[in-house]
Amino acid sequence: MVVVAEQPEPESGVAPAAAVHPVLAALRAAQDALDTVVVRDDAGRTTGWRGLEDAAVRELEEIVGLHAVLEGRLAGLRLHTVAAAQAADAGAGPAATDTAAWIASVGQNRSRSWGPVWLADLLEAKYAATRAALACGRIGEEHAVVIVRAGEKVPEGIGPEQLAQCEERLVAKAEVMPPQRLRRAARRMLEPLSAELADRHQEDLLVEEERRAEAETWLLLGDNGNGTWTGRFTVPELHGQLLRHALDRLSGPRRYSRGPAGQLVVDPTLPGAGTRLSASEAAGAAFCEIVEHLPDTGHTRSGIALVVHVAEDRLRAGTGAATLSSGAEISIQQARRLACQGGILPMVLSGASVPLDLGTASRRFTKAQSVALSLDHPTCAAAGCERPFAWCELHHKVPWGEGGATDLANAAPLCGFHHRRVHDRRYEHTWAPDGSVSFRHRWPSRRPAADGARARAPASSAA
Repeated sequence: MVVVAEQPEPESGVAPAAAVHPVLAALRAAQDALDTVVVRDDAGRTTGWRGLEDAAVRELEEIVGLHAVLEGRLAGLRLHTVAAAQAADAGAGPAATDTAAWIASVGQNRSRSWGPVWLADLLEAKYAATRAALACGRIGEEHAVVIVRAGEKVPEGIGPEQLAQCEERLVAKAEVMPPQRLRRAARRMLEPLSAELADRHQEDLLVEEERRAEAETWLLLGDNGNGTWTGRFTVPELHGQLLRHALDRLSGPRRYSRGPAGQLVVDPTLPGAGTRLSASEAAGAAFCEIVEHLPDTGHTRSGIALVVHVAEDRLRAGTGAATLSSGAEISIQQARRLACQGGILPMVLSGASVPLDLGTASRRFTKAQSVALSLDHPTCAAAGCERPFAWCELHHKVPWGEGGATDLANAAPLCGFHHRRVHDRRYEHTWAPDGSVSFRHRWPSRRPAADGARARAPASSAA
């Protein structure tokens, strides 16, 4: 039953209050609700937010989840508002140059980018599934940008119904993928229609990106006059991945910390000995090491090996994409070019085999095994971890000292952080059938604050 309260008749001569638009009323209510959790000083000025020290872990998890949902919903509503402002020509009154300029002026300290008019218009006109997902908070604005841009690049001949089918599939992927991974998936937006069509379209997109990247490549180096040089550059993704791969290997080398007799070994020759280098400082030292060791003899242009995964049928057809060990994609055209270089190791899924299972005869995994394992694990095997395979170390699921074989079935790639956790006695870990591993603290009640938020007993709920 719906109860409607009767409104009192306005006094004679008093105009009734103007009705407030439901969207404005909802935003006002949200603003009032947020005001209840801010902290103010004696003068009534806002100084921050109410502390979360007393929040249970399950409450913090829900808070983080609601943040993501609300950010997506607010982004969708904002874009909906931008489209309405564009349709109403809201900037004509104050003589704004365009809708974005009008939004910037109305929003006071907001930047012009607050209102991407192109995205708002396309969402309203063509991309209903993306618009609905934003309204529900299932995806964020970055996801919407990826989906709409991918939809605008489909070749001619794709009808509205076919585009909507492909959009729905991409929206479903966006719900479980971060924007970076979604960009790669978006290159195969036409997969629901035809794998062959998706291959051709993906190849066209990658070739276009690579040509544009080559045209936009530049480098600046300047002498600072104090014994140092400063530089900036923009390079294609392939070369950025090559450089990142080499820097990661050199900036975090595995070194022994104990001698044969168990004594602590301190290497004073390491850069920043006695101090902790920042990530940028470590990368700088690694870059200098690369420059000093560039090969100038032989047939290989680089001493860094890069693994390229590519199916034989795609390599022969010249369509689709090849995948680097870091997860980045390159065109088949680029892969064919790289295959001519001695420093590139292409992994074609056919041809002569390499012994991959070594039993217990060898303690260390081989390079061939690492290459093969990267096909099934593009990232760290820890559930939810997105660190690429190139950053990982191979781990024996059943320890070698306990009879675990140095075979692919017993191998798992783990990033440095999760490799330490899998050997951390404070945590239990469980291997899933798909090869992923999940962790659980053995003693939640004894979990120190340094491990994260304090574990608390869940609050009892009223019956």
